[in-house]
Amino acid sequence: MQGTGYEDNWRSIKERFPSATYSTAGLEDILNQDTTLDLNDILASGSTSHDHAYLKEGRLEDFLAGLPSATSRSDMISILRCRLISHLAKKHRCSSILYGDSTTRLAERTLSETAKGRGGSIPWLTADGPSPHGIKIVYPMRDLLRKEIAAYTTMTDPPLTPLILEGNSPVVVPSSKNTTIEDLMSQYFESVEQNYPSIVANVVRTSSRLVASITDAEGGRDCRMCSLPVTKGHEGLRWSGEQEHPNEPEVVASPPSSLCYGCARSTLDPP
Repeated sequence: MQGTGYEDNWRSIKERFPSATYSTAGLEDILNQDTTLDLNDILASGSTSHDHAYLKEGRLEDFLAGLPSATSRSDMISILRCRLISHLAKKHRCSSILYGDSTTRLAERTLSETAKGRGGSIPWLTADGPSPHGIKIVYPMRDLLRKEIAAYTTMTDPPLTPLILEGNSPVVVPSSKNTTIEDLMSQYFESVEQNYPSIVANVVRTSSRLVASITDAEGGRDCRMCSLPVTKGHEGLRWSGEQEHPNEPEVVASPPSSLCYGCARSTLDPP
């Protein structure tokens, strides 16, 4: 954690719930915790125009600096955070991980991951149950809108508002190179849930009907970055947004490593 706001928030939580056990970890700790993760190899697999000799000891900041866009960096940070939490949970022999994602957050993720090329993996990313990281994931607040949770925090006695780290909601400029897909989806659903909450709920309900399938996974291989199944015939990449198929030989780039379509898009340099 960094900054006074995070430290004050962390202290307030521990004071409010003293019987719980707490531990902290920085995102860079994943490099020491997970020996199966090789950032040098993953970045070199996708990017062709950068010189990766400067990636000394797989330093996280160098890995993120070598990615082609703000969306790519946000995507990789989210994946690394998930890997770290899952690794620590298994290390501490936890049976499951509880995330506080609301209906609004899950709706944002559904459309964000679809736009990033992971639409086929939505059941793994938004549903309760086993995860690709080998531990059960549960979303206990999946049926509550973000605004409903915010309202509830003011009704408890004592209020829960001091435990919430307030974040600003800056105006997102779609044309800005620093704008991510997550920023756009967050702004969209923030406005939609105020007047049309049913739209938000319908996105999550629809995604919940999807069932994760491993029947067409190629040899049972998983993506070396996000651990999601690499589907047969969908490992290559076309910059038109099309995934590679055997009967379509004109592929601009096809990473030779076992990266899923979404991670290939995040690490591959555009032509």
